Amino acid sequence: MYSLRFFNPSFYLWQAYLFLPPYANSSAMTRYLIAALPPESIAEPIWAYKRYVSEHYGSVRGLRVLPHITYVSPFTLSEKVPISSLAQQLESFLGSFQAETIQLTDFGYFSTNRGHVIYVAVEKTERMEQQYLTLDAFVRESLQVSLPPIHSVFTPHLTIAYRDLSRRQFEQAWPYFEQESFSARMPLDALWLLQHTGKQWEPLRKFDFASNA
Repeated sequence: MYSLRFFNPSFYLWQAYLFLPPYANSSAMTRYLIAALPPESIAEPIWAYKRYVSEHYGSVRGLRVLPHITYVSPFTLSEKVPISSLAQQLESFLGSFQAETIQLTDFGYFSTNRGHVIYVAVEKTERMEQQYLTLDAFVRESLQVSLPPIHSVFTPHLTIAYRDLSRRQFEQAWPYFEQESFSARMPLDALWLLQHTGKQWEPLRKFDFASNA
């Protein structure tokens, strides 16, 4: 069974970004996220797990976010920035990435005194790691976007229960996932730009990798 137990402050920083309340001047800023989205055949069972933890353990935040693997943490841009310009730059950059198929295997968790997260574990590849690092640098330097600190360890995953799980709820929920098995092969051939509507994340633009163009 795959599980991960370590304190990763930067992970919790961007997790908090996912659920920030609407901005006081929401008409001036828009929030974006860059992520890999699984096909429906993989997303469906993950949604089922999200509903399970909501119904049995009271973790509802997972239902607000579609299944995804985060590559660039949530960031904000002025609504005056043309989305076409952002999309064009991302399309050009991500078009050089090479596609691959990745393995999703069982479940893991992050646990600190700030909360607990349960997720579907992704077997990280060297290509994923390199793409994550180069994309982060591109967004910071070329797009001049302000981001929270980059994760000291890239742990790709698809979250089921966010950190609204109390310790007691986590201790009840984890034994279920610890004995549960999950296995799927996921094509990693594109990344998506998602936009926050004020209530939820919505896919906005898809950027195919080189071998999928």
